[in-house]
Amino acid sequence: MFQGEKNLMIRNKLCLFAIGGLFAFLAAGVVRADDSALLDVLVKKGILTKSEAEKLEAEVSKEPVTQGPQGPNIKIGDWVQELDLYGDIRFRDYYQKDEAQLPKPPGATAYDQNIQRQRIRFRLRLDATFRLADNFFGGVELSTSDNKDGATTNATYTSGFDNYNIYISRAFIGWAPIDGLTFVVGKQNNPFYTTELNWAPDTGPTGIVERVDFHRLFGWDAGGEPAGYSKDGKTPPPAPAPSGIPIDVSLIAGQFIFFNNNADSNVSFDKTDAYMFDTQLLTKVKLFGGNVSITFGPQVQIWNDAGLGPTGVLPNGQPNPATSITATAPSGTGAFGTLNNANPFPVTSRDEFYLQAPGDITFKLLGGKLPVTLYWDTTYNVWGPQRFTDVYGPLFSKVTYTGTNATGFTAHFSNPVRPTFQDYFGWLVGIKVGQNKHAGDISFLVDYRQIGIAAADPNINSDDFGDSNLNMVGWRGSVAFNVTDFAVLQVTGWFTNNLDRNLYGGFATSPSLFPIANRNTSTVLAIDFGVKF
Repeated sequence: MFQGEKNLMIRNKLCLFAIGGLFAFLAAGVVRADDSALLDVLVKKGILTKSEAEKLEAEVSKEPVTQGPQGPNIKIGDWVQELDLYGDIRFRDYYQKDEAQLPKPPGATAYDQNIQRQRIRFRLRLDATFRLADNFFGGVELSTSDNKDGATTNATYTSGFDNYNIYISRAFIGWAPIDGLTFVVGKQNNPFYTTELNWAPDTGPTGIVERVDFHRLFGWDAGGEPAGYSKDGKTPPPAPAPSGIPIDVSLIAGQFIFFNNNADSNVSFDKTDAYMFDTQLLTKVKLFGGNVSITFGPQVQIWNDAGLGPTGVLPNGQPNPATSITATAPSGTGAFGTLNNANPFPVTSRDEFYLQAPGDITFKLLGGKLPVTLYWDTTYNVWGPQRFTDVYGPLFSKVTYTGTNATGFTAHFSNPVRPTFQDYFGWLVGIKVGQNKHAGDISFLVDYRQIGIAAADPNINSDDFGDSNLNMVGWRGSVAFNVTDFAVLQVTGWFTNNLDRNLYGGFATSPSLFPIANRNTSTVLAIDFGVKF
């Protein structure tokens, strides 16, 4: 072989190697061209033989075709401007001791008037909040709960290493077409400024909310977050005005569906669905450069007259809370399903018209490092006397018994009780010192309250104070310490006794199936350890 021929062979092999690499690069999808046309040109130029071109084309066709550089594994729509994922888990040791109001029958040996309960509980909440284009926003929350209880997201550890249910506790969409005007629909955070006197902290109403922030609408401040968009599960109060008029004024209105009745039912005493309507005028004033703030939120809460599930009509026209077996009740239970809160009253929403007035004064001491808050709340049921008598009653102040241990005891009530102002009025006053934001922070809280039997709705109140009973008066005390920025250890106690000492009979106390005023005393102690993530 001549040297020139040898050099030509080497050159052709190098060229073939380079072209093969080029075609591999093209086949990988970085650049795509007409491969056959390019090979034909190379054959005509004498760079490749026909057999070499066919071999190269066959090799390249075996390479997988990809689509270039891959994007992120998690994709969201272009209309999603912000997505925030967060949650918390809390472990609780919960001790409870109650004394039943109905006294022990004389000579009874099987009656336990003092009831003790100790539970290990936990709470898990998984949240996603988002902002969308065109001023839309929303949120979703998944949480634990016992029996779908809408007033709490606590779940009790049971036996056998059981698994636990997860529920949809929030699912809402909001729209703020202009700054200062907001609409929210769905199961949402409580949109009102409240205390525990009237609302359980975890309760999330379902319906439609309209909010007008007048200070934003008329340019008193620089704007802020829309209603319903906050990590602490509450609608954020109006942002303080950075300059100009130091007053924020908001009107918040909600129309909520509480119970959906069967319109064709011949059992429900009222076929109308149960609704709650709530309107609040919320005002916040900041003084002395923001070191003192005053918040006041008077509101009107009214419920329509409707049945709440397992109710029929008694011969006297009053609602029947299924205290006796009915032929139409499934499996002879006398009930068609009840509400799921800790101490439900699934009878009627009749005669509920509450005037409420929560507020607080906050002082920032030590350069803002030590906030001190004096807070209060009141509630007055305009239709309280009627609810006391027609819904919960008739109620009596004396009880006697007939029977024996062998035959069983029967309670007899006498001395009818007429309602007084304290039976349809409630109030709360308290103080909180400190805050819990960073490691080492500590806060203290103490408040005193009393709540008449007809002063608040028993289906949305707190199940910690008095075990969700009405006709209670007592104290709450709490201390919370930040172990880290994200972990808090807290101890809370509730200590209550009844407001009307002798109150028996009717639908409100034993032997009713749904007693909501059935405690002489109640003591609750909760030790919590919570972690945010």
